[in-house]
Amino acid sequence: MIDTYTRLLEAAAETGSAEVAQVAVTKLMMHLQSSGRVNMLPQIVRELRKVAAYRHTLRPRVEVASQKEAPEALSAAAEFGIHAPEATINPSLIRGWRAQENGRLIDHSAKHALAHIYQKVTV
Repeated sequence: MIDTYTRLLEAAAETGSAEVAQVAVTKLMMHLQSSGRVNMLPQIVRELRKVAAYRHTLRPRVEVASQKEAPEALSAAAEFGIHAPEATINPSLIRGWRAQENGRLIDHSAKHALAHIYQKVTV
């Protein structure tokens, strides 16, 4: 039941219309009250937060070692089909950039190259 309610709210939110989403929430609340299931609301909220966190991890993002590398990294990532609105600074990168979208990672950083060399030397 909770999954069904969660999917309903997700579908209403994806329409992009605040009015449609508000109507869906109102109807869901009336349904939960009439059927005596208002105590399910915390579980529905928890599921919606899980879905939001999962979608956040799949969104396109570009990480750079320094701000001056951001424009080049964004254009290079776009060539690979990853279109992120902005690049974030990742202090663990030594130089270069990483792009990620839907579980696909493109790593053009010095950290990746050094880790690869380390693996070859130690194995």
